[in-house]
Amino acid sequence: MNKPVGVLILAALIAFIGVSVIVMGIYFLTFLITPVEGLDRLYTIMVSLVSIGTGGIGIYIAKGLWDLKAWARTASMILLVFAFIGSIGGAVSGKPAPMAVLILSMAFLVYLLRNDVKASFTGSCQIPRETSR
Repeated sequence: MNKPVGVLILAALIAFIGVSVIVMGIYFLTFLITPVEGLDRLYTIMVSLVSIGTGGIGIYIAKGLWDLKAWARTASMILLVFAFIGSIGGAVSGKPAPMAVLILSMAFLVYLLRNDVKASFTGSCQIPRETSR
C-alpha cells in the first residue's frame, strides 16, 4: 500500500519538532541550570525534563504516522487542534508565525479527515460493506 505523501510530510514535521524540543530541553538542562538558584533551578529542571519527554512523545507519534497507525492519526489530530487554538491569538494580532501555524494546522487537520487518507491507516474505523449472497 502506498503511503499518502501528506501523512509522510506531517510525520517528518512532527519528528523535526520533537527533536528540536528535545535539544531545547537538553540545552536548558545543560546551560541554564548553573546561573539560577533555589526554586528557579527546580523550575528549570522540570521544564527541561518535560521538554525532553514531550519531544520523545512527538517522535513516537511521528513514527506511528509513518507506519500508518490509527492511534497516531488520532493523536496528530488532537495536537493539530491544540496548535490551531494556540495560534489564534497571535494570528489575530497579525504575527506571521502564528498565522502559518494556523493555516498549516487547519490544512493538515482537513487532510487527515479525508476518507481516502483515513482508509490508509491500519485499524481505521471503516465500516465493512456487506456482500450480497
